[in-house]
Amino acid sequence: MAQVHSSTVPFEEDDHRAAFIFSSGEDDRQLPTAASRPAKKRKLAGAGKKAASQPQLQQPAFGSDSTFIPLFNGAESPEAVNLRKELFEASWPVLETRIQHVLREANRSTLDEVTAFLQQAAQEKTEKITAGFIITGPNIVSQDLLFEQLSERLYTEIRARVVRLRASEVSNLKAALKKIIRDATANESEDDDGSVVVPSTVSKALFYEAGVRTMDVDPKKGRKYLDYDLDVLSWSDRIQFDVLFGVATSVELFQARLPRSTARLLYGAQFDVVQANSVLESVVKTAVAGSRATLRIGPSLLRSLVDRQQEQVAGIQLFVSSVKYAYMCHFYANPLSVLLAKQLDRKLLQPEHLRAVRMLESFKAKVEVAIDARQMNHAQAMIEDDDYLIAQILEQQQKCEDYLKQLLRTLHLISSTGLSTVSFTELYMTALSKGIDLEQADEMIRPAEVVRRMNADEFLNFIQKLLHATETGSPELELQGWASEAEEFVDAVTELRGEVEGLMERSKHNGTTLRSQYSAQSKVLRTTVVAQKVQLSQDTAALTEEDKAYTKAIDTMTALLSQYLRCEPINNLFLHEIWVYDSKLPYREVFVPRPGAAFARGLSRPHDYLACACCSKVDGGLSSTLPTTCILYHLYLEAGALINVADLWSAYYGLVGNDDDGSMNREGLDERSALVCFYRGLAELRMMGLVKQSRKRADHIAKLKWL
Repeated sequence: MAQVHSSTVPFEEDDHRAAFIFSSGEDDRQLPTAASRPAKKRKLAGAGKKAASQPQLQQPAFGSDSTFIPLFNGAESPEAVNLRKELFEASWPVLETRIQHVLREANRSTLDEVTAFLQQAAQEKTEKITAGFIITGPNIVSQDLLFEQLSERLYTEIRARVVRLRASEVSNLKAALKKIIRDATANESEDDDGSVVVPSTVSKALFYEAGVRTMDVDPKKGRKYLDYDLDVLSWSDRIQFDVLFGVATSVELFQARLPRSTARLLYGAQFDVVQANSVLESVVKTAVAGSRATLRIGPSLLRSLVDRQQEQVAGIQLFVSSVKYAYMCHFYANPLSVLLAKQLDRKLLQPEHLRAVRMLESFKAKVEVAIDARQMNHAQAMIEDDDYLIAQILEQQQKCEDYLKQLLRTLHLISSTGLSTVSFTELYMTALSKGIDLEQADEMIRPAEVVRRMNADEFLNFIQKLLHATETGSPELELQGWASEAEEFVDAVTELRGEVEGLMERSKHNGTTLRSQYSAQSKVLRTTVVAQKVQLSQDTAALTEEDKAYTKAIDTMTALLSQYLRCEPINNLFLHEIWVYDSKLPYREVFVPRPGAAFARGLSRPHDYLACACCSKVDGGLSSTLPTTCILYHLYLEAGALINVADLWSAYYGLVGNDDDGSMNREGLDERSALVCFYRGLAELRMMGLVKQSRKRADHIAKLKWL
């Protein structure tokens, strides 16, 4: 299956590592020797047994005692540290499992259609090449899971082995053949000289994604081929190609890029993939807004995550990683996360925990509200009495659960009944930041206007959706039905349904159509002639008794919705900082890094990082005490697109060198030492990608970036 990707430089295996440790001697014996996987065997000249006897280092496993450190400047108890770790390990894996289930279910229909198409194409006798066009949308990078599932499905159901080709991996025909043959013969052994040994046990290899289907491998045991030799796959006339293309635009645009002779040879079908917006909506319901989510992502951070998905066309896996990182930051760095435990031991709380609670903004707001309400005893006890504060904390846990339950019920009723046309994600973020109050005018939620525009049939259908959502809940949100807890609301809505059904029967018997005073049919246009001028005015037609009763039923419904569907902003809750993570600073540093700004600040103001006394008074200016690279960077900013190296050297040496007469009246570098530093600084600027050798002039360097 050919998949369109941007041409990028492939990463090596160790590119993600921040540092490498080389050690030898007796100190190595104290290091862990168990490795996570066996090391690859290599033939090293002159290494012998010495290389094989070297101990292997092992990174500490996640969840070990060294991953979570004591907070409160080391005053946190070991029990509290272990509890934070246990809470994270118990909360995130549950959500991760549900997320993977949602992602796999989103692609189920596409997998079924593609598999059925390939099975049907295998039975038809045609000289054309079977080609499936999978329309993934603009964010093709987010469809890695789809192609992985497709590989598993094809191998399981029709024993097909899949070879995936990316643009960066197949720059030419030789590279494409090497990729196909290497992946297709993945079970074969490989000698040190790069040749492939095909065992006789491999009788058939089935390939898709620009691969080969139904062929016999050469039965000669031990025969060697080059890794791009076509004879490895035993090419013959009965080879059938099945190609699957991942198309990010449309089939029409893709076909326009193909030669007509190639297009005539394709027997294809189109398959539409569930778009990323729908998948993101399901993931938000499951991992962010669902009732199983232990930690809530705040509205500000969630808005940043959603905007990044839409603006940068990021994959859904990046969104999941962002949510996981938020969990890690909260449980790792927030000592008050222990208060999320369902059964909290009061003995676990230290004086540092209570002192931290009293520093929260929500605590200060609660005390101020108590003072304004003249509840002086309550405010004083919150500040001075530790036992009273602990009791308030434990009581707030149930209040938070009640708030979340009311929030999810309100959002589910609004989204399932059509009271709002915006997405659930947008509705959820708005509810967290502003709350929901249907009595106030809101562009997203206007139940009065929606209900008043309904005719009688639509009104009954709306009531049916309302009752169904209350009785069944939402599986995606893991929200159970609550009809037994809302008997008063259910009874009132059921009574309205019976009343409207009776009004419809009476209107039908009288030969009229049931309408309200808000419907368009009840408005009539009146024409009046005054002083030879025509005036148009809108008036209300006469309403029957049934129409008036129906209008009253609509008003009753809007009042019920305004009373029942409401919640306050999440920041108004006491101790919301404990179970809401809304910090964007660590998120930005990790998921939206700005290396250019960091380099620019480090080069222009090295004192901010080095904290050296020689540069403390420079304050971003130019001085001879700055490191050589920083001096050259300041001169770099003052130069044009092309920089004369000789002029740059003269400016640099004039700043850091001795006096012209060669005396040592002032501290400075001699010419030889300054030249060494100058070349080193230029090399560092080139390494950072700021300059390169100019092709136009041999004695000049060209600027690459303007920071």
